[in-house]
Amino acid sequence: MEWDKIYQQGKQLNRYPFSDVVSLIFKMKQAKPNLKVLELGCGAGNNIVFMASESVSVAGIDISQTAIDFAKSRLQQLNLHAELIAGDFCVLPWQDSTFDLVIDRSALNCSPKKQIQQALTEVIRVLKPGGCLYSSIYSDLHPAYITAKIRSEEFTKGITLAGYQDIDGLYFASKNDITSLFSEFETLEATLNTSVSLEEEVLSATWSITAFKADIDQDRPASY
Repeated sequence: MEWDKIYQQGKQLNRYPFSDVVSLIFKMKQAKPNLKVLELGCGAGNNIVFMASESVSVAGIDISQTAIDFAKSRLQQLNLHAELIAGDFCVLPWQDSTFDLVIDRSALNCSPKKQIQQALTEVIRVLKPGGCLYSSIYSDLHPAYITAKIRSEEFTKGITLAGYQDIDGLYFASKNDITSLFSEFETLEATLNTSVSLEEEVLSATWSITAFKADIDQDRPASY
């Protein structure tokens, strides 16, 4: 398993939460003090540890047992709790309508498009009515896609860009892909974030997505 090898080599063992996750959790906790969150592809638990330290009821799933073991060890050292499972996010082992928020911090795009579609169907199932998905997905404007040896609309391989060579493949989404992939959600908000050098060279390009499950019981919560 490629990702297990990466974690076993001591790579991608991030310790600090991503700033967008920190901001999102603080905003959502104001509206929902008893927030229940699931992170897809939680890796070594950098976001999980942060959420647990803020008394969020949090769960995480990752394909790598090595990453899950590392995250559990960190939680134990800090006397924190989270439900962590080694498994496939295309088949989520939680009941319907369990979570207020699901977070995907560039984990879904480590799978082919077909598997992403399966995972999003599972996300809708485990979200509560009116629940929110926050997702970060690489754009097809990203230089890692532009310079890859084998580009594909389903799954791109042969990535040569520095910092990405260890990964066996990634999915890069166009604007139309985002609209199609998230079509089962009631509301979709997507922003393309790009980083450009002084020479106007694109350094990175990522979609930031907020999507809401249909709320059958009450009005949809305000956008986060």
